[in-house]
Amino acid sequence: MSQKVKQIGWATWPALVLILAASVVGSGATHAESIVPALHATMRTMRAALAQIGEFAKGDGNQTAAFDAATKLVTLAKSIPSIFPPGSELTELPGKSGAMPATWDDVDRFLEAQKHLVIETGKLLSAVKDGNKDAIGQQVENTRKACSACHEQFRD
Repeated sequence: MSQKVKQIGWATWPALVLILAASVVGSGATHAESIVPALHATMRTMRAALAQIGEFAKGDGNQTAAFDAATKLVTLAKSIPSIFPPGSELTELPGKSGAMPATWDDVDRFLEAQKHLVIETGKLLSAVKDGNKDAIGQQVENTRKACSACHEQFRD
């Protein structure tokens, strides 16, 4: 199991939730400097959780850890709109977020891509719960495709 995957645990999860809450709620104002860390933390955590599940599908790790990782993925996929709120276009910090202007210019398309990711992560959670490693492996690939599709459209 990779070192990065081993580092993702429940100790990371509360910190991420606090970052998300503080960046969105904070003083009531959204500012790029508070959005960027939450965005990056969310994406890194999602990537690591997906890797952890993928390793379980290949026979490394355990189902409980994979289930926890899948639960994180679903929760984080649902939270994505909160780290791209209106007014957070990040124009004052060009190149820092990695988000393209289309994220805000075509918000309906962005939200459709996010909804697709939520669906795919939900299917992954179900597959992990069932424990069929072949099905998990296939759904990991489907979830990666949903991530990539969004990044191709909305990431610099």
